Amino acid sequence: MFEFLNSLMEILNQGNDPTYYSAGRLEVIGITLGSFGLLESFKSWEVSSEPSLLDHRHILFSLVGSVLVCLIRNPRGTNWDSF
Repeated sequence: MFEFLNSLMEILNQGNDPTYYSAGRLEVIGITLGSFGLLESFKSWEVSSEPSLLDHRHILFSLVGSVLVCLIRNPRGTNWDSF
């Protein structure tokens, strides 16, 4: 499975900070995947030290550049009673 994912996407993790804490276990099991085209915009990746109330710690990353946003209306999601 690793080879399959690695052929389609790039693993963006940097460093070896544990992403999972549980009963004395520290593991690096959280991964962030991105397309090969994303590598140009990828700036940083880190494991947050803030408490997450879960066994998994939050993963923070940032991208540089602009993102094209396309707004799409979904008529089925319209609240017709508000009109």
